[in-house]
Amino acid sequence: MSTFKIIFSVITAVLFITFIVNFLKDRRQFRNALVLLAFLFFLAVTFYLFHIYEPLGNTILIFYALFTICLVVIIPFLLIINGFLMIKREGFSIANLLSMAFGILIFAGEFYFITSLGEAGSDSLGTPTVAAFFFGWFVFYISLLFLAFMVYTWFILIMPVRKNYDYVIALGCGLLGGERVSRLLSGRLDKAIRVFNRCKNPAMIIVSGGQGPDEKISEAEAMKRYLLEKGIPDANILKEDKSVNTFENLRNCREMIEARGGSKGTAVCTSNYHVLRALIYSKQNQLVADGVGSHTAWYYWPSAMIREFAGLCKIYFMPVMIGYLVTAVLFMAVLFTG
Repeated sequence: MSTFKIIFSVITAVLFITFIVNFLKDRRQFRNALVLLAFLFFLAVTFYLFHIYEPLGNTILIFYALFTICLVVIIPFLLIINGFLMIKREGFSIANLLSMAFGILIFAGEFYFITSLGEAGSDSLGTPTVAAFFFGWFVFYISLLFLAFMVYTWFILIMPVRKNYDYVIALGCGLLGGERVSRLLSGRLDKAIRVFNRCKNPAMIIVSGGQGPDEKISEAEAMKRYLLEKGIPDANILKEDKSVNTFENLRNCREMIEARGGSKGTAVCTSNYHVLRALIYSKQNQLVADGVGSHTAWYYWPSAMIREFAGLCKIYFMPVMIGYLVTAVLFMAVLFTG
């Protein structure tokens, strides 16, 4: 066995064990996403190294090349197309332009990054080249983090969760006409009902969401009315209507659960793209909970994921920026010196 095979096999095994240990210890850590992405990368390289001199090796290499092209070219293009679709279906707004803007940003970053790499080894580097490199690397770095976020979100969603809870928290979102449950919110509530129905012991559903300035009633009140119409007993519904964001949703729900005492097995029901951030906030609020995701319309999902990723970067702003600066300086030192 070659040295490269041994090295990559060991690194892959270490990353796999690290991910499993960290995930079992606490799945509500974003670093799990980074370890998972690193493991998948090294697994792919290791798999190729073990078949490099076989016919299968060429097939694997072609597959990797097509996958890379997909990431670099096709995905940004699809994001731009999705932006037009969002505007067509949901109307013009800044939020609905997110996927389009992100696709354009990726294309621009790739262009400037490749352009700056063309100057690698040059005796004199101008300010435009350095600026192009740092901009291009920033886009590449953010794209990698976004990929890690997506992969880990999918991973969490397919992992099995327990079937018996004492509390099922349904997180609110904006109402239609200030008082009607939206399609997105009804999806969260329907998922909460399914979780509630499969609990062995009678559980409590906590509907959580305050009243916005453009809403006639609180989100929690509209959610409660929806559950009552679906046949959920009033005695099994708790209302948390003071919160204005997800962090406060989970903080207030945790206080309600603590005040009631008894068993506290908890599930948090929200849209599938929102599960990871909800779990991170639950950790910050010392709320032990499983995340359960509801279906999101396919055309809405890219923009929603981008918003969630932006929220995640806000939570981890300093680590994200330090990681960017350190990797940029190291990468530039390797490419542009010597």
